[in-house]
Amino acid sequence: MSEEKVRRTQAERSEQMQERVIDAAIELLREKGYAGFRVADVTEIAGVSRGAQSHHFPTKVSLAVAAFRRVFERSTEATRRRIAALGAKDDVIEAMMADAQDYFFGPDMAIGLDMIGASGRAPELRSEAQEIAKANRLEVEDLWRTALQKRGLAKADAEDIVWLVMSMIRGLAMRMLLQKDNARFKRVLRMTYEGAMEIYARRRR
Repeated sequence: MSEEKVRRTQAERSEQMQERVIDAAIELLREKGYAGFRVADVTEIAGVSRGAQSHHFPTKVSLAVAAFRRVFERSTEATRRRIAALGAKDDVIEAMMADAQDYFFGPDMAIGLDMIGASGRAPELRSEAQEIAKANRLEVEDLWRTALQKRGLAKADAEDIVWLVMSMIRGLAMRMLLQKDNARFKRVLRMTYEGAMEIYARRRR
């Protein structure tokens, strides 16, 4: 076997090990939150040695940040796939709202809130967690803005719709944590859709 092939195989094994560790870390963050996040538990779930894990993620914070980043990367990639699957006659507003609900009402949002909230107990998390969340969510919004522009909207009009949809669904997710009212939730969600569609229909070239 050539030296190049050996190096590539070693690199692949290392990458696979990192993926197992990150997947285990995400599983633990979803189950126990950052307060219950223990590196020893991650290595046990991943089936790797502590030494192998610490070689790539030397601290609890570095491992949590890597998991947090991967959560957002996967969420962004899911958005890319959803947009790529849209046909010319598909309802882009409906698709964007479904995408927003998948995120804001899903387990990834819970991890984000927990990680940013944990920054009071672990200040070193604050800047990284906030920057990761900001960069990835703005990227998602940009993907939807571009999708709307391809349907004939001017950039400013597309941004208005993205702001409306994302802000309303984010707000509804927070509201449902305080007060569960499924009937009202559905009405407000419908109002959001109708408002976005009105802008879309009126301003589309």
